[in-house]
Amino acid sequence: MKKEQRRNLGEKIAQGILLIVLITLTIFMMSDVKKIQGNARVINYAGIIRGATQREIKLEISGNKNDILIKYLDDIFYGLTNGGGKYQLTTLNDQHYQKKLTELHTSWLSLKDEISLVREKGYQQTNIIKMSEEYFYLADETVTAAEDYSQKCATRLDQIEKALIVVIALVILMMIKESVSAVVLMKKNRELNKKAYIDLHTGLPNRSRVEELIAHYDHFDEPTAIIVFDLNDLKVVNDSLGHLAGDTLIMNFAHIIRTSIPEKYFVGRYGGDEFIALLNDVTQQEVEDIILQVQNEARCYNEFSKQIFIDFAFGYALSTHSRETNLKLLLNQADKNMYECKARMKAKKKSH
Repeated sequence: MKKEQRRNLGEKIAQGILLIVLITLTIFMMSDVKKIQGNARVINYAGIIRGATQREIKLEISGNKNDILIKYLDDIFYGLTNGGGKYQLTTLNDQHYQKKLTELHTSWLSLKDEISLVREKGYQQTNIIKMSEEYFYLADETVTAAEDYSQKCATRLDQIEKALIVVIALVILMMIKESVSAVVLMKKNRELNKKAYIDLHTGLPNRSRVEELIAHYDHFDEPTAIIVFDLNDLKVVNDSLGHLAGDTLIMNFAHIIRTSIPEKYFVGRYGGDEFIALLNDVTQQEVEDIILQVQNEARCYNEFSKQIFIDFAFGYALSTHSRETNLKLLLNQADKNMYECKARMKAKKKSH
């Protein structure tokens, strides 16, 4: 018992750990998904910087000032560098990317100063073209660094997803195991409950089941009958042939009763040598026909039995014989009628 309790405790601890791991991995996965979404926006806007700056340089060279475009680029740089901003960008937690972004931002500040000189002196008097080319390569490296970091996050997310699949599979297996255990336990409980109401010697419902049925029976809206059967001379058989012969007699008589009485009716063992049948929705003639069938089956058995003979008394009572009856009173009346039958049979034997 202690070993089983320890095993159950171990399973509960394992379930708790798996649940914690599952929650943790889920949180990490949600965080990484959010990161990847943010990374995609950063990569997109870093690419915009690369193209938009080249456009701004071309405009300035051609003599077309565009301060709105410069302001647009400043806003993007602010979001990439500090996070948030007008375009709600995220900062990537990667040293290589941050280094390239810092270099790019510094290059942009220098490029803006050079744009001011272009506007004053013309682009031929400045290094705007060379600086824009250097800026373009820096922007390209910055985008690549952002893409590399995003790929790392995607790889980490993939690993988390695989781990989640394993943990979920383990949780499902544990749930299946628990469900199977619950089904097995229910089956065992049903079997134990069945055993508690079954007479192991005859396979019929035992006295406890009979008494429970009598206590809860409420079908008197239709004619109901109880038949009580009682084996004669069981003690004589036990004393002369042994208890094994007596047990065989009981078992054979139980088989005769159960096979003679239609299966829809209840048949149980009420005591050592006493059996009852509960019949609902029957007439007196049907009850007497059933008793006759039992007698015929017993007669057939006795014709082939060489040592152990079946002899029994019976009594029955019908609910239609009394308006105020209940199943307990009906049983008492059937039992009384059975003893009267037994007395008549003994008297008949003595007279012979």
